[in-house]
Formats: sequence, structure tokens, C-alpha cells
Amino acid sequence: MERSHERSGKVSQMNIYQYQPIDQAENIANKRRIIAIMQQMITAPLAELDEAILAGYHANAVINVSHPINELSSREAMAEKVWKPLRLTLPDAERRDDIVAGGLYRGVRMVACLGHYVGTFENDWLGIPASRQVVAVRFAEGHELRENKIAQSYIFIDFLDLMRQVGYWPIAPSLGREMRWLPPMTHDGVILSPQDNAISQRNIERVLRMHTALGYYNGQPPTRQVLDLMEMVKHWHPNFMWYGPAGIGTTRGLQGFEDYHQIPFLVAFPDRKGTEIGHFIRIGDGNYAVTGGWGYLQATHTGKDYLGVPPTGKRVAVRVMDFYRCDENTIVENWIPFDISHLLLQMGVDVFGRMRHQFRQHHPISVSDWLL
Repeated sequence: MERSHERSGKVSQMNIYQYQPIDQAENIANKRRIIAIMQQMITAPLAELDEAILAGYHANAVINVSHPINELSSREAMAEKVWKPLRLTLPDAERRDDIVAGGLYRGVRMVACLGHYVGTFENDWLGIPASRQVVAVRFAEGHELRENKIAQSYIFIDFLDLMRQVGYWPIAPSLGREMRWLPPMTHDGVILSPQDNAISQRNIERVLRMHTALGYYNGQPPTRQVLDLMEMVKHWHPNFMWYGPAGIGTTRGLQGFEDYHQIPFLVAFPDRKGTEIGHFIRIGDGNYAVTGGWGYLQATHTGKDYLGVPPTGKRVAVRVMDFYRCDENTIVENWIPFDISHLLLQMGVDVFGRMRHQFRQHHPISVSDWLL
């Protein structure tokens, strides 16, 4: 998802990024520490959850969560807005990590995780009605670890996909296939063995070259000829899997990616540009690479019918992470946690308001209550 510009004369990402090797014993210890902290959020008795948060997070930790939770600036807010509601929502929750990768970015120790919270949806969450059935809640995270505690976190939770699982869909049908995200085909995403720093560097730099090539787009209608300017065929495996967020869906191969995500996105946001604002992670860890930005990609919504929304002329800032698995020559799989609910809110669509209006779980509301 990330963008940069080289042919247009702007500085490429490869010119502003420098890979930093990390001691492998330290990197493994960092990943194990994050796994332990996050497991405590799910397994600690509720009466001891506050203590687990104190043990795992710095006193001044900053947590950024998908809309409608957004930015939290205290451990107390984190407990009340994230972990306690999640525990009440899924009382029998288990955390299943599919990818855990680590590395250094700008001298900061970072660990990225992707997976699902699996459990029985017993109590409503943010107005999403409980189904009393099993659900798999997608999550992705980027954690800054300092002195063995979390100093900052970016947490993506696909609330729109949870709505889908309970039978509610508040936007236009997805162009890609809505499905549960698969784990890496190689089943080696939880990386707890030493990795070759040279391979880690090769793969994050491969991903950033692809990001730079995305910036070759010239703003014209994205015909096949225009798309070919970005030279994506050089970077991706012929049958790569692209796991998009709810609202976009999953695709396979370059044509599927172009038809079901890239073309609609470029039509809607022809002036999209990446900035250095909001980048929080760029790491390589063996065959995996992770990037992410919190508002780094900015654009104007001028094109037609994106996610069923006509052009609004509004400026938007995108929250997104990308998890990649590479082989020796190409990118083979890409998972994209993307805060679609926040993007839609900036376009004037409140998916949570639409849902509350339909279900009216707590008390009757009028259309004006959520539109105005």
C-alpha cells in the first residue's frame, strides 16, 4: 500500500531508508517478550488484568487503535477501551499469531504481529451485536519495545470483518473475495529462530523498491498501459496472494490485484501520495518484511464509486500496515490491515452509525442521531 516517487524527481524510499542489522538473540528475545505480553492480555484473570497491563506497558505508553477507538494516551484508557471490552466480548478468547516479526527501525526495537482472536462472541462490542457463535477477529500490531515494556503500539482490528461474520454489511459489496485470511503458505511466520541479516535486508529492500515503483503512476486513468508503467510484474510472484481488509477482499495474481483493488483505488484517489509523516515500521526478518503508516498516505477522494461512495472531494489520510512473505526473487504473499472504517468516516460514511441505526440494540434512535 505504501507509495513513493522516483521518476517524478522525488526522493525514492531506497534513498531515505537504511537497513539496520539486529543481534538475533536480542531480536528473538524481543519477539518472545511481545508474545508473552499480548498473551497476558487474553489469559490473565480479569481481576489481574490491570496488573498485567502495568507489567507490560510503560507508564506513558501511547496506543493507536482502529476506528472507532483511535488514539489512547494512558494505560487506564487502554484497559477500558481495548482489553477489558475484548475479554468481555470473547470470554473464551484465544490469540492465534500467524506472523511475529522483529527488527530495528530508526534505532527503535520493533515487533509486528498478525493473526486472529478466536472465541465465542458472547457480548456486544462497539454496538456490533453478539452472535453467540464462534468468530475469528483479525488483528495486526506494531509494537515499540523499550526496556522490556511496550512504549507505543499500533493495533488494527478489522471491525468491519466482524460485522460481516455476524451477518451485517453496511457498505457496497466487496470486489475481492471476503474470506478468513490464511496463514503463510510455509507456516513459518512466527519467527523464533536466528535469521540471516543479509536475507532480511534483501527482502525489506525488495518491498521498498516495489513501493517506489508504485509511485511511477502518473495520475492518468489507470488503463493497462498506464498500470504497466509501475512494473509490478517485476516484483510479485505470478500467483501471489493479496489479503485485503474487509471492504476490499482477497485477490490472487497481478490481474486480480489490479482489478479488485488497484484500479478502483487509483480511480478514486488519483493524487494519492505517501509522506514521511506517520511511518512507524519498516523491518525485514528473514523471508518476511513489514511496513506501516498511521496517516502517511494522503489523497483527495475525487473518483467514482469507491466502496460504494460517490466522489466527495474530501482529503483523507490512510492508516495501514503491510505484512509480506518473499521467496528468493519475488513477493509471494501480502496481508494488508487497513482501517477502512476510518477511511469511510473521512468520506462521510459512519459504518458504526449505520449499524446502530439498523439494530437499535440499546434504545431507538432516529436517522438524524447518527447522520448529524
